[in-house]
Amino acid sequence: MRYQNIVMLFILSIFSVSVTAGGYADKPTAQASELSKKYVMADESAKPSVLQDFDHLARDNPDNVNVIRSYTSILSSRGEYEKAISLLEPVNKARNNPSLLLQECMLKDRINDGDAACYKHVISLSERSGSENMDYLMALFFTDDGRFEAEKKKLAASNPSLSRDFVIFDQDKRQLLLSLYP
Repeated sequence: MRYQNIVMLFILSIFSVSVTAGGYADKPTAQASELSKKYVMADESAKPSVLQDFDHLARDNPDNVNVIRSYTSILSSRGEYEKAISLLEPVNKARNNPSLLLQECMLKDRINDGDAACYKHVISLSERSGSENMDYLMALFFTDDGRFEAEKKKLAASNPSLSRDFVIFDQDKRQLLLSLYP
């Protein structure tokens, strides 16, 4: 249950990025936000209905990164990894979003269907876009890239508040995957 609460807080924080001065960036993002809140507040008997609504929203908006990210995060928190992957794959083929691709790589790795090439693609996309952030660092970690320690220090220096998040790297790769996707 603790993990699901963490995932839900993450999902809700996603929407802070997509909020504009007058509201959400688009209507589907606003709907995803409402469904995420509804899911978090729902008791177990009401969650299937919320998931069904989310499924319809995701299928109607397959290119909306905010909708897909939110829905796949909820599915992942429930252990529905294959379904989450099936939603992420077409989005990742159509877009170059390192964060969503990292989620796909990790989910595939979680079900023992991953490979280093996926993480290397995340690294490449991150470097091309100049977004050397926690997702980039995670991809370096999962590929045993020699730049990991230097990049971790660089990221900690540029954003000291992230330092406390680096404890996740004290685990081995499998433990880390299992802690994120039990």
